[in-house]
Amino acid sequence: MYDRGERLKELFKELVTELLRQVKDPGLTGFLTVTDLELSADRKTATVYYSVMGSDAQREGAGKALERAAPYLRALLKKKVTIKTIPNLKFAYDDTPKKASRIDELIHKLEKERDQK
Repeated sequence: MYDRGERLKELFKELVTELLRQVKDPGLTGFLTVTDLELSADRKTATVYYSVMGSDAQREGAGKALERAAPYLRALLKKKVTIKTIPNLKFAYDDTPKKASRIDELIHKLEKERDQK
C-alpha cells in the first residue's frame, strides 16, 4: 500500500496535468508534458517537472508561462482537493526525454556501424 505522500503526489500530478489544459497563456507553445512531480517531505512544495517539444525559445517561454500560472493552478487545486495544505508549485524543466533521444541516436549509429563491418 502506498503512503499518503505517494498518493498525494500522484493525485497532484494528475490534477496539474489536467488543469494545465485550462491555462490560456500565449507563452505555452509547443507540446508540453508533465513528466514527474516531487512533493517535499512537509508537503508544502511540489516541484513539477515538464518537457517541451519545440525550440529552445519555446522551452524558455513555457517555463516563464508556467511560473506565471503557478498561483492560478494552486487556486484551482484548492477548489478540487480538500486537504489542509495545498503545496506551492514550482516548475523545473526535465531534459530526460532529450537525453533519451540522444542515447537512442547513438545506439542506432553504433548498430549501423557494426552492421557495415
